[in-house]
Amino acid sequence: MVGKVAPDETRMTYVSSYIPGRLDRLFVNYAGIFVRQGDHLAEMYSPDVLVGQQELLLGLEGVERARNASEASVRQRAEAVLEAARRKLELWAIPKDEIERLQRERRPTDQVRIDAPQSGWVLERLAYQGMYVETGTRLFTLADLRSVWVMLDAYELDLPFLRYGQRVEFETEAYPGRRFEGRISYIDPRLTELTRTVKVRVNVINEDMQLRPGMFLRAGVRAQIGEGGQVIEPSLAGKWICPMHPEIVKDVRGACDNCGMDLVTAESLGFAAPHTPSARVLAVPQTAVLLTGRRAVVYVENKGSNGDLAYEGRVVELGPRAGDWYVVKGGLNEGERVATRGAFQIDSALQIQARPSMMQPAGEDASSQPDARSASPPGSMPAIQSHAVAGAMYHQHMRPVLDAAIAFTEALAADDVQAARSAAEKLREGLKQASPHGLSGTSMEVFAERIEALRKALPRADKADVDALRDQLAPLNSAIEKYIRTFGHDRTQPLVRMFCPMAFDNRGASWFQLDDKVRNPYFGKRMYRCGEATAAIAADGREVRP
Repeated sequence: MVGKVAPDETRMTYVSSYIPGRLDRLFVNYAGIFVRQGDHLAEMYSPDVLVGQQELLLGLEGVERARNASEASVRQRAEAVLEAARRKLELWAIPKDEIERLQRERRPTDQVRIDAPQSGWVLERLAYQGMYVETGTRLFTLADLRSVWVMLDAYELDLPFLRYGQRVEFETEAYPGRRFEGRISYIDPRLTELTRTVKVRVNVINEDMQLRPGMFLRAGVRAQIGEGGQVIEPSLAGKWICPMHPEIVKDVRGACDNCGMDLVTAESLGFAAPHTPSARVLAVPQTAVLLTGRRAVVYVENKGSNGDLAYEGRVVELGPRAGDWYVVKGGLNEGERVATRGAFQIDSALQIQARPSMMQPAGEDASSQPDARSASPPGSMPAIQSHAVAGAMYHQHMRPVLDAAIAFTEALAADDVQAARSAAEKLREGLKQASPHGLSGTSMEVFAERIEALRKALPRADKADVDALRDQLAPLNSAIEKYIRTFGHDRTQPLVRMFCPMAFDNRGASWFQLDDKVRNPYFGKRMYRCGEATAAIAADGREVRP
C-alpha cells in the first residue's frame, strides 16, 4: 500500500475566541512553533471582559457586606451572584491566574490573554495583530505530533487480506532503509469509487518526531492465513479494546485512557475469533498455476511407465492469493511436486499432440471454448488451421478493422469514452469493407465465419459508458484473436497479446497492443500497469513469444 503521514485528529485543537474583541498582541506570530500547555498565544482587547470583571468585583463586595447579615438567605444569594460572575469569566476562557489577580488586586482590565489549551505544534495561524474577531473565530490550530496517523490506500482486491490489529511495516522517502511499525486501528467502511481504494489508518508513536505530516510512504502487511483461507490476527485474542478508541488495547479489563469508557473484549467487536485457527494450509507458488477463467490447472510430476518423468494436468480449487502463493482447497496433496516454471511450454506441447491440456482437459469436447469474457493466457485456444496468404488483398481491407480494434483498446486504457465510441464506430464501418480477395475454396468460407463472429462481437457504443464498453472488449478480443490466428495480418511487427489476471472478478482477460508496455483497458488508470505480455501473433498467424 501507499499513503502519507497525517496529524492524529484526536490530538488536534482549534484555539478560538470566546468573546468579540481586537487582537492587540501576538506571542505566537508564525506557524510551526512548539508551545506547551498554558503558554501565552495572544492578548486581546474586549469591553465585554471589562464588564464581566466589574460584575465579579460587585459580587465580592456583596459577599463582604452580607457577612454581617442576620439572615442566611442573604449570604447565600450574595455567594450565588459571586459564583455566577466567576463562572462567566471561566467560560470565556479567562486564565485562572488572571481571575485570582482580579480578586486580589480589585483592578479590572479590558485586556484578556489567550493561552494554549494543550501542548503541541502550531500547524495553522489565522490570527494577525490588530485584527477584530467575533465569538468563535478560529485563531490557531494546535496538534500534538508525538502520535501521528498513517493513512494508507488499500485496493478493493486487497481488502480480504486486511483486518484490524494487523502489524504494518512502512518506509518513508526521507529515511530509506529504516522501517517503522504500527498496527491497523481503522478500516474505512466506504470505498472511494474514483480510485477503487479504501482508507486504512495506522496509529504510530512518533516521539522522535521523524514522521512529519505530508510525508509519502510505502507500507506492507503480512496477512496470516488460517484454515479455510480466512485472515486471522491471533495477537488480539483475549485482549480488551475501547469501542470508541480501538487503538487502546489492554491485557485486562479496565477503562479507556482517552474517554474513560469500559473496555470490551476484542471478540465482541469482531477483531478476533474466539478460537483462532492455527492449522497450516496447503499452498503452491503463483507461477505453477495456469488460469483459464473457468478453471485453475497445475502440472503434477509423475513417473512414466518406463521410469521417465511425465507431467499430468490437474484441475485444482484455489483459495485466496497471498503474495506469490495460492492457497489450495482441493486437487493436490501435500508432498506432490508441481512444475513452477515452463508450465506454458508443457501445456503447448500437449495441445500440439492433441492430448488433454489446460483448455481441453480429459473428457471435454474439443469444440468447447471458454467464455469469451474470460480470454486467457497463452494456450487458451486449441491449434487453429492457418489460411493466411502473405500479400493478399484481404489484408488491406482488414487493416482498418485491426487498427480500430487497437484504438478501441487504447481508448479504454485511457478512460476516454468518447474516443472508444469513435473507434467502435470505425470498427463497424471497416467491417463493411471486409472482402476475401486473394482467398479461394474453403478459406473463403472460413473468412466469412470469422467476419460474422466479429460482427456479433462489435461493441454497442452509442450510449454505453466506459464500464459497459469494457464488458464488451473481451468477446471482441476473442473474435479478433481467432481471425488473426487464422488469416494473419500485414504488420511488420507481431501483435502483442497482454493478459490481466484480475479482470472480471479474477477470471482474467486479454487484449492486443502494438508493443509490450502494459496499458490495461479493463481497469484504466485505476490499475494502468496491471498485466503482462503472454504471447505475440506473427504476420502469418503463428503464436510466438513476445
